[in-house]
Amino acid sequence: MPVVRGADKKQRRAPVVLRILSRHATNTLSQGHIVNHSTRSLRWLTPTIRRERNEWEAFCARINDGKLLESSATSLRALKDQFRELEQQNRELKISELHQELKQLQARVNVILQRCRLYLDTTAVRSLCETQLPHLERILDFVHTEQIYLRRQLLLSQTTVHYLKQLLTAAEDIWTQSYCNPNYLLNLIRKIKHDDAHLNDPGDLLFLSLRDMEAVAQNQISHPDLGIYLRGLEVARCSYYVSRQIPEWRESCDLLMMAGMLHDLGWLMLNPKLANKADGKDAQRNDERGEHPILGAALLGGLRGFPGDSYLTEVVAQHHERLDGTGYPRRLHTYHLGEHSRRMGVICRYLELKNDRCELTADGIRTCDGEELAFGAALQLYRETLQGEWDPTVADQLFRALDANLPEELRESDRHNDPFSLKRFQSYRPDEAHAEMTPPHFSLERESRSNRSVTDHQTEK
Repeated sequence: MPVVRGADKKQRRAPVVLRILSRHATNTLSQGHIVNHSTRSLRWLTPTIRRERNEWEAFCARINDGKLLESSATSLRALKDQFRELEQQNRELKISELHQELKQLQARVNVILQRCRLYLDTTAVRSLCETQLPHLERILDFVHTEQIYLRRQLLLSQTTVHYLKQLLTAAEDIWTQSYCNPNYLLNLIRKIKHDDAHLNDPGDLLFLSLRDMEAVAQNQISHPDLGIYLRGLEVARCSYYVSRQIPEWRESCDLLMMAGMLHDLGWLMLNPKLANKADGKDAQRNDERGEHPILGAALLGGLRGFPGDSYLTEVVAQHHERLDGTGYPRRLHTYHLGEHSRRMGVICRYLELKNDRCELTADGIRTCDGEELAFGAALQLYRETLQGEWDPTVADQLFRALDANLPEELRESDRHNDPFSLKRFQSYRPDEAHAEMTPPHFSLERESRSNRSVTDHQTEK
């Protein structure tokens, strides 16, 4: 029958098409082209360390594949020069012990260079084939990209300490005067705009580790609450970065940056004596009742004299509110939340997930690679948006500003995984297996046993 023959032709044609696509993909990878140019600094789509491992596997698989190269070959000499330059740069890169995450990345770079030394050093003990050169060249490119990221994070720590000193000075008037002149804060915002105008990568302004950044700042600035101001600086710089990418955000850029820098000042009004000291570390302020947004809004009521100043207290008071009414402190929802408050809430939530690994991994129940924290935070925010907690338009604008390919990757990752967060699932639906069991209606003790049975129609005397 013609229908059967047509279907048979399609079935015969499918393997041919698959073979053509597989050949095209193999040729593309062999030529060194990467389909998804992901943001390296945030480790978005495919972390570099994973691609580097894949390149090593392909490199080792082609040990005896082809003719051996002579040491005087032009392509081999170029790779040796690049290797010596990268090794020299790695030795000159001095990272403080306070940067624990950066020290781990530098140690990984050193391990990769040690492997390459067997083939590219002046006293190389192993030979190379011509088919292995493209893989080794891409591995050295990964090392170069990693070193660039390390330098940018060191530069970020220096600029952050400089901004912190100015922010601490500018915030003194908020505590001492009923009416605060915003000129110092506006000057700081102008400096941030001027310095970040050339940054096209969100990894240049987002902290790899907030804990390490706070330790570096504490080494130069003696202040008990630097973490509050550090979070404010990161929110302000992220708001400006998104405003540069999204035209709808540019009108409220100054308001979002001002509210971002000062959104957590309410923590300073909490009593530090109520902090938990069970771990033996320094006392940290806690806010079990969710009061710091209201306290911060009351503290900033006298800050006037900049575009959008009438919305400042509203944005600060609502930066933890959610569209479905599960936020705090007032549990506002839907039309009660303004446009600026929705934008500030999404940015604060994303950075909170990125910096708080305990919440992202559900207190260790789930495993999360350290290089995928930024992507894991975006995925968690995407899933919360699907549940109606955040404005989908604002969340999509944030994702597109961070990476153009990020929204599609989030949809694919969510489609292949459970769409609900494990921690929120447990908080709303407690496990009955851990509930206290009710006592039985009978007892096996000898005193309670009766010699004769008692039925429904009999009574004991």
